Amino acid sequence: MKLCWSLLIVAVALPLLASASSINAESDLWEEDDKEVLVRMARGTKDRASGGGGGGGSPSCRYVKGQWSECDPRTNMRTRTLTLKKGDKSSCEQIKTITKKCKKACRYEKGAWTSCVSQNMTRIDNLKANSDPTCEKTRRITKRCKPETSNKKAQKDRSNKKAGKQQ
Repeated sequence: MKLCWSLLIVAVALPLLASASSINAESDLWEEDDKEVLVRMARGTKDRASGGGGGGGSPSCRYVKGQWSECDPRTNMRTRTLTLKKGDKSSCEQIKTITKKCKKACRYEKGAWTSCVSQNMTRIDNLKANSDPTCEKTRRITKRCKPETSNKKAQKDRSNKKAGKQQ
């Protein structure tokens, strides 16, 4: 009976593990500088690019970066095209497209901090004129105040002790 349960567990778990490993096999390691992107295929997938050779480290593909597209307001996404510069054409994609979220162009003029009230200070920043009109007109920032009073008090006590010793 135990053997039946063990076989059943293996039969269920094996396809799950196989699908998880195929997901991990698709992950690439990226290095990026100002002009290029270097893509290395994840280790442990010997037969992924070279047909099972496995010697000489992981294959890498070097790409030239294109400019980022303008932000698509419908999707709030922008894209960049990478064109293969160096690498095995059979294992490297000729063109890759990267997609990422757009940043809102919210720029604020910083206001002045209020004095500490209940151990918090607040600042209200106003949206600059050249910012994205969908941004909030003002933003409120609150920070906890530093407990400076105890440090100042300790320094005063030390200075009084020094003054008392000198007399």
